[in-house]
Amino acid sequence: MGYTKKGRLAAIVAAGLLAVGAETTVMAQTGMSANLALSNVIFTQQVGGISGEDFDLFVDAEAMENGNIGVSRLHIQKATITDLCMSAPIDLPGIGAKKFQMLVAGDGTTATNLVIGAKDMSGTLTMTDTHIGIDAEHLSDKAAPGAFGLSATGLSAVDQTIHASSISADSLSARGGAITIEEADGGSC
Repeated sequence: MGYTKKGRLAAIVAAGLLAVGAETTVMAQTGMSANLALSNVIFTQQVGGISGEDFDLFVDAEAMENGNIGVSRLHIQKATITDLCMSAPIDLPGIGAKKFQMLVAGDGTTATNLVIGAKDMSGTLTMTDTHIGIDAEHLSDKAAPGAFGLSATGLSAVDQTIHASSISADSLSARGGAITIEEADGGSC
């Protein structure tokens, strides 16, 4: 089978991140919703708060370049995110190590069918009507039979830092967002 050289992989990942950046810029300027998916890089999301309806979580494996990692697959049917700062390390050919950064102040970020593959997360969580230890197969057809899961009708999360391997949404709107390419050790998050 074939393989991909590290330089080519870096160029592909950088191009993908820049395409996401361009798409998100359009969303930020127009308020239109769009799909968003990042993968194969651990990126950081710092948020002041997340409020959501119909929250569930199950444990899963995420395929990465150097092998699988364990993640908590967070699923929120309807989410409002306040004070989002998302960043991802990138290596741009001919430039070197940089950081992709997206800032959205206030409650300008909303999403439907939001799914985050969280390697780890910290902050305060409050869940309503919570069921812990359920078979995750009841939450998602992608969950392994017997995998640990939990569900709640509502979620309120404050001061969250999430290191994620992937994020996707049926729609994601970032009103008033700003996208920049920062120095690897710079930026706001």
